[in-house]
Amino acid sequence: MEKFYITTPIYYASGQPHIGHAFNVIFADTIARWKKSKGNDVFFSAGLDEYGSKIEEKAKKENKEPQVFVDEIAKTYLKAWDSLGITYSDFIRTTSAKHKAGVLEFVKKLKDNGDIYEGEYEGLYCVGCENFVLERNLVNGLCPDHLVAPQQIKEKNHFFNLKKYLPEIKNKIENGELKIIPESRKNESLAIIESDVYDFSITREGLKWGIPFPYDKNQVIYVWADALINYATVLDYPDGENFKKYWPVDLHIIGAEINKFHSIYWPAMLMSAGLALPKEIFVHGLYTVNGQKMSKTIGNVIDPIDMADKFGADATRYLLLSQFPASEHGDVKADDFANKYNSDLANGVGNQLERSFTMMIDFRGGVLDDKKGLEEKIKLLAEKTEKSYENNFENYKLYEALAEVFAFIKNLDRYINDEKPWALNKNKDEKLDIVLNTLLFGIEKIIGWLEPFMPNKINEAKNYLTKLTKGELKKGEKLGLFPRI
Repeated sequence: MEKFYITTPIYYASGQPHIGHAFNVIFADTIARWKKSKGNDVFFSAGLDEYGSKIEEKAKKENKEPQVFVDEIAKTYLKAWDSLGITYSDFIRTTSAKHKAGVLEFVKKLKDNGDIYEGEYEGLYCVGCENFVLERNLVNGLCPDHLVAPQQIKEKNHFFNLKKYLPEIKNKIENGELKIIPESRKNESLAIIESDVYDFSITREGLKWGIPFPYDKNQVIYVWADALINYATVLDYPDGENFKKYWPVDLHIIGAEINKFHSIYWPAMLMSAGLALPKEIFVHGLYTVNGQKMSKTIGNVIDPIDMADKFGADATRYLLLSQFPASEHGDVKADDFANKYNSDLANGVGNQLERSFTMMIDFRGGVLDDKKGLEEKIKLLAEKTEKSYENNFENYKLYEALAEVFAFIKNLDRYINDEKPWALNKNKDEKLDIVLNTLLFGIEKIIGWLEPFMPNKINEAKNYLTKLTKGELKKGEKLGLFPRI
């Protein structure tokens, strides 16, 4: 059985999860489910990044110890992912004992390899980003993401020798050994390497909330370096059985704002530690809501738990994945969710299944004569759809895969309207058996294609279909997959 190790970013524990976080995790979960259906041995990691000055400040404002603060945030994330049917193999927290032990072992490798050196940094630091920023990237003197002026700081740090590895990283990206998808993000990574990427701080001075740097009592390991190592520690690096079994990462799923850290910093750290690089990094676009970045100040943050409460887990998964191609940035309009739910799910796939199942029960008691065959044109259409669906999944084009499935649903609905099975039944026309067989064939295809996207609802449909084909359902027993809102 071929292994497949897929990861999401570990989100920063400074606030509640929103639909941007949820999109990434649902995207990864859908791929993981599809890989499992293909017989792969899948390890799927998620988690939370819990150290750093920003969290220390937020906890202080709420008169809480940092650990208490992140424990509360972690409960919210776990609840959110549970409400969306996320099937991660492990949820790593950077305050866990196993993560801290693994980070110290990893950093020792970098130190022993001569890639950590002492230096001094003077420049601008944005607490919101937990990152140093360049003056030319500011907007009116403010961080463009957090709209606050960065701090001017001067401190002694320990740096990682990134420049040593840049030529090899560049070569691996160019030849596809380190595959970055889509092409625009690959080009972005190469442009960063060609520009002004510097050796980066691997420690911070004078902070308390972080993993102590074992070679300098005044330093803690910088939150970004600590966080990236989670992909190894979640597998019990360095000697755990999961690490031996699943390393290297087959697929990182990340957002566009952290491309540099994953496509340049992380591979360099892995090279220094003597570990194999990720095989693929898929970089998805970012969500805005009504044309603006999500912000508590603006009041446009959409809570995935609230969405799941309103629409259900599977409908929420569909609504987020079907907004726009994942490789692009996109804007969502929350007011349109209900309309899309009704048009695509209630009136679309839900109505298609209900309509077909009702005719199978009413006209044949659910027991069909499969010897009568099925419509060749629908069979050919299904084969074409299947091929396109598989190709889209192989290239992580889930929006496009969904579009193919819903185009097939519309074609099957058109087939019903053209053939008019109710008239065939009234006239006792033998073609009715072919039409019903064709509908059953099409529905079984739809169920298979939608299962990674909507696992719970599709399981309901499968159970209903099993009873139907055994003749165990009576007239009027409805499936009711997606009631109208």
